[in-house]
Amino acid sequence: MTRFSQAFGDKYESAINKIRTRTFTYGDFEFKVRLPLSVETEAMYKRMAEIDDAAVDERVKTMTEAIRANPPEGVEISESDVVVDGRSTREVATSIYLMEKRITEYFKLLIPQEGTFDDITYADIEAEFPLPTQLEMTEAIADAIQPGYKDTRKNS
Repeated sequence: MTRFSQAFGDKYESAINKIRTRTFTYGDFEFKVRLPLSVETEAMYKRMAEIDDAAVDERVKTMTEAIRANPPEGVEISESDVVVDGRSTREVATSIYLMEKRITEYFKLLIPQEGTFDDITYADIEAEFPLPTQLEMTEAIADAIQPGYKDTRKNS
């Protein structure tokens, strides 16, 4: 029992989920979002920044398969990367990987009618929503958990 639940009693305990919940509407549907505690937010950002090199390697391999099979002129090919017009495929793959992790972490904050989304994967999200929708929903979730943050950041 926390200090607040001791101070405010049973009614507070039953209301805490509503206190830590925000909603937003997207596509005529009202989504509920769990507001993370500071420690949860820090852990979420840490997970978003972690890069799984094996996953990035696999993505680079998939993205460059056709180019490696029949390399055009001016393309630099190494064991771990393909550089086209000065752009590293590895850097692109890493950016995509980090974007997918960010989307997944934000979607985990959605509150389903039953259970949790703690084990949701990007593949689950991708199977349901096109990328523009994923990005818009991620932005809506961010606005719900940090209202006004975008405006504050823009003005600094």
